[in-house]
Amino acid sequence: MQPPKPFTGLGNPVFTAFGWLGEEAARVYAYSQLEQFISALHSSLPREAQSQLPYFGLDKASQAVYLAASEEVEKDGHISFNVRPASLEIALVVSDKKVLERALKTAETEPDVWHRLVTQMGPEWNLHVEQAEYNEGQTTHYQDLFKGPVSQLDPDSAVKLVSRTAYLNNEEQWVTPLTLSRRYPSEQIANMGLLVLKVMGEQITLLMPLFKLFTGQWRKAGGKGKARPLKGRVTAKPGEVEIAPVILPDVEPDKQFTYLAELKPLHIRRGFINLTPQHWPFFALTARSETRPVTIYYEGRYDRHSAVWRLVPNDQARIVLSETVHRWLEDHFGPDDHIQVTATKLDNQEIQLTLTPAERNEE
Repeated sequence: MQPPKPFTGLGNPVFTAFGWLGEEAARVYAYSQLEQFISALHSSLPREAQSQLPYFGLDKASQAVYLAASEEVEKDGHISFNVRPASLEIALVVSDKKVLERALKTAETEPDVWHRLVTQMGPEWNLHVEQAEYNEGQTTHYQDLFKGPVSQLDPDSAVKLVSRTAYLNNEEQWVTPLTLSRRYPSEQIANMGLLVLKVMGEQITLLMPLFKLFTGQWRKAGGKGKARPLKGRVTAKPGEVEIAPVILPDVEPDKQFTYLAELKPLHIRRGFINLTPQHWPFFALTARSETRPVTIYYEGRYDRHSAVWRLVPNDQARIVLSETVHRWLEDHFGPDDHIQVTATKLDNQEIQLTLTPAERNEE
């Protein structure tokens, strides 16, 4: 028997082997290439990812290779590469009931982080949350709780989805598997050659924060918070809108605030949103800080080219929008409209501003 050929990439024969005309010899070749691929991929991963996903191998039944946290693949989170004639799908999968319980508990206490990590993967990624009947370790699909591009998941829907999913998963008869996936055309993968290792390695690196969150390993910076209102109402100057106290579960008072800002023609024309002087300390890195870069989330998209400025002489905080967000503001708002700004401090000193038209939040 000849030794297997060295791995040079996932060429077209790997994909066509699983088509209707696939023959056993072709499948044997494809399996050998997939095994070489997953071994080479695991070896190329950063050490942290290797330690989180120490197991890898081939599953002929599902025509897939995997990276797993447990030797019993389904008992913990894993990343699979599913091969079809027309595509290669990379998928982060969590299906064990106990692991899901930990993951959903974390997501409930960190809703902003959960939503951000999922949606920032980009519109090419799809989220599938199932409700399945659970009986003696066996699961049977019942219905989809969510299925579609992550860009369709707005913050409010994300909170409701997590709450409903956690409730169902706690019931003895139900389990709620989570899958986050992206498909690459087989032709594109075949043309990559050895570059496929670099491309898939980058995707795994992007997935690792979600892997920790989905498997309940996420650790909240600064310890556990308590459900309590933000600091008292800030008295606004004439013409400004007050900050209403808002109850935010598991968010510390200095970690988040919500503000309703009124837009004037100049604001829309120039591309900025005024906050108040009382808001500036939330953004200031030091006593002499004058600007602070921020991430803006709007309509399922992220922008990392905006900033908050401190204006003299009264230290008023102003959100200065990037060109992209400015165009969105011009297209969706008119004079005297109100826009809701939710500011949240995330890990690594990042601040995220979520912008939504005020009427979407009125009930």
